[in-house]
Amino acid sequence: MIPKECKRLAEVDFPIAVVSRHSAREKSIRHGHPSTLHLWWARRPLAACRAMLMALLLPDPCDAKCPGEFKTKARELLLNMPGWNTQRMNRQVKSDKGLRKAILTFIGDFANWDNSSNKDYLTTARGLVKAAHPEETPLVVDPFAGGGSIPLEALRLGCEAFASDLNPVACLILKVMLEDIPRHGPELAEELRRVGKEIKDKAEKELAEFYPDDPDGAKPIAYLWARTVRCESPNCGAEIPLMRSFWLCKKANRKRALRYKVARPKRQPPRVEFEIFEPKSDNEVPSGTVTRGNAACPCCNMVLPVPRVRLQLAEQRGGADVIFDANGKRTGGARMTAVVTLHPGIQGRNYRLPNKRDYQAVWKAQKRLKAILDEWERGGKKGLCPVPDEPTPAGGGSGAGRAFSVQKYGMMTFGDLFTARQKVGLLALTNETKDAVNSTLKTLIALLIGKGADGNSSLCRWMASSENPVNQFSRQALPIVWDFCESSPASQARGVFLSSIGS
Repeated sequence: MIPKECKRLAEVDFPIAVVSRHSAREKSIRHGHPSTLHLWWARRPLAACRAMLMALLLPDPCDAKCPGEFKTKARELLLNMPGWNTQRMNRQVKSDKGLRKAILTFIGDFANWDNSSNKDYLTTARGLVKAAHPEETPLVVDPFAGGGSIPLEALRLGCEAFASDLNPVACLILKVMLEDIPRHGPELAEELRRVGKEIKDKAEKELAEFYPDDPDGAKPIAYLWARTVRCESPNCGAEIPLMRSFWLCKKANRKRALRYKVARPKRQPPRVEFEIFEPKSDNEVPSGTVTRGNAACPCCNMVLPVPRVRLQLAEQRGGADVIFDANGKRTGGARMTAVVTLHPGIQGRNYRLPNKRDYQAVWKAQKRLKAILDEWERGGKKGLCPVPDEPTPAGGGSGAGRAFSVQKYGMMTFGDLFTARQKVGLLALTNETKDAVNSTLKTLIALLIGKGADGNSSLCRWMASSENPVNQFSRQALPIVWDFCESSPASQARGVFLSSIGS
């Protein structure tokens, strides 16, 4: 046992430069990383947690109170590492100072994600911890565990771990990551892939009519939308598409953007008509129609102030849905600005203007959603509402509440954050998940559906630089997004629910 008077390694030295480098690299790692299980705020890098835990669990070999048994065992373990049993290393670890340096080098190397599951590194790391604590296994306690980086790395080092959190989402993540996955091992992953594929196939079939392929075989993968308000100038009355940017693709070798012209039919309000073009310079692309919440009318240049924009969108419950007449003709609400497609035999994403078929699919989804809600009401509203009806954060004030502004635009419940078609998609997934017999699988799939909801709502932006949607919680806020991206089930974009659940 380490004497209380003996300093821990972290108190005297730490390979901070190496660990920082590995922590920075870890941000770009997706496949197999626990952070892909579900979104959580401020995740601590696994590299930093792993390295610091080791440095806290091990004594400083140069300390006079450091147990001799630990130093002997540490030398043996390090020299048994492949490639470490060299003359230079043998000379180095003979002294206590050299042993400290060797342990710090090992900790820095073990912080590398590529070595985190390496058998030799795992055996040596656990052996070092065992040598430092031969009498009993160390217990690592994290009462505010969040995403679980610290307890996960404690388990990796062979320690016992206790983790808790006030947030139920964090507790669910912790349960899956620290209990279910270690208990069931690779078999759970295989079963999840099998069940996930079944759910994905059934849901894709059910949703096919709401996301139809183009007649030429092209497959839409994303629909770009703009919320709209009416110009209140007495001589105008045009519909203003609220857009922060008209760019579709900003890649150097293939730029695409929208531009508009104003049609002025007789005895009708002016109308904004879009076209897709390939700009030769950035100056050719029009500026957005929204600045600090004020909307500029493209037809008469009148500026609609923030309070009026909020009032009009509040009347539409956020304005994410299209308003149709009885015959399925669009009369207001959200306006589709472009459709992103993948075409067989053509590399890269293609862009086209929306057509009547695109709006008809949305109308069908709205009718399907209405039928689902009507059936729930006829049944006496038993159980949870099919569409999330929990209130969104009120926001406001001078503190962090300012980051939650959606209620100012009429999005009073979480269901208002999604279009009707997105709600139908989420309902299809949840209904298929109910048939899963394994409770652990249900939990995992629920996490994936939750992650998918984050990646496909009316608060998801289209990133023109990468040609991909950006999830709504890309930062810790729920701000209004004027022009948003709706991903289709065929999309393989990160976070889209069907691609997540089947991967």
